Amino acid sequence: MNYETFKSSALDSIQTYFGNSASVSLQPIIKNNDTILDGLTIQDRSTNLAPTLYLNYYYEDYLAGKSLSDILDDIIASYRSNLPAVSMDLSFFTDYEKIKFRVIYKLISHRENTELLKDVPHFRFLDLAIVFCCYLPDMADGNASILIHNHHLDFWNLTADSLYELAVKNTPILLPYELKSMEDTLKSLCPGLRLFPDNANGAEDSQKIYVLSNTEKLYGASCLLYPNVLSYFAESSGSDFYIIPSSVHEALLLPKTPSVHASGLNKIIQEVNASQLLKEEVLSDHVYVFERAFGFLTF
Repeated sequence: MNYETFKSSALDSIQTYFGNSASVSLQPIIKNNDTILDGLTIQDRSTNLAPTLYLNYYYEDYLAGKSLSDILDDIIASYRSNLPAVSMDLSFFTDYEKIKFRVIYKLISHRENTELLKDVPHFRFLDLAIVFCCYLPDMADGNASILIHNHHLDFWNLTADSLYELAVKNTPILLPYELKSMEDTLKSLCPGLRLFPDNANGAEDSQKIYVLSNTEKLYGASCLLYPNVLSYFAESSGSDFYIIPSSVHEALLLPKTPSVHASGLNKIIQEVNASQLLKEEVLSDHVYVFERAFGFLTF
């Protein structure tokens, strides 16, 4: 079954399952890095919110050998688990006074988002782009955000510069940064795990790598923009350092040493991006450098 037939079969089967109790629709959605995904929406009559499920990923399961019947069961189960219990008053998004304390920024690739950036307010940062979202904490499936488009600025009678000023104030408050060693990060994910034998080189090396993100692990690479975060790390480490853009959600900080070269790190980044990350999670394919003498990033 090719992908077009898969989409049609899934859409028809799910609509038949829900009958008149919900409307089922499919529309292309531009995600980060100009990734176009087919978003399946099941709109229940009892609520004005509906989770979006991406058929592209379910088709990958089908190609891996999962039956269409099992995939449809998974879609319905995912829909039910993410369906909000009650309707949400979305009128807040039309009220500038209500959204102005929710505006945050995030970092994405400038080169890989040429189509998306035509429709959203943004600012250039090195070879990246700063874009803006309305932050929605404590949603049914965790924290979420709504990307802010150019037409929203017209509606709010707001300039891009004013939007940037709001995000600069709000983002560090709503999403405070966290900076932990790689070893401490892995231990927090797997409590009680002994990563390295005593005095092993791996333990020493892991202490040299730090993970920078925010407390919610949501667009944590934007912490690179927070005031004084990078200069604080440079002072505490006593070194210039590499910044490894591991995803849009985090960055790794690695003090520069004669044994570590940017070319080798770039190769690792590119391999990880190609094999370990979803396309929409990729931030960049090369390292950045923070130099203490100048106090800014280069690449």
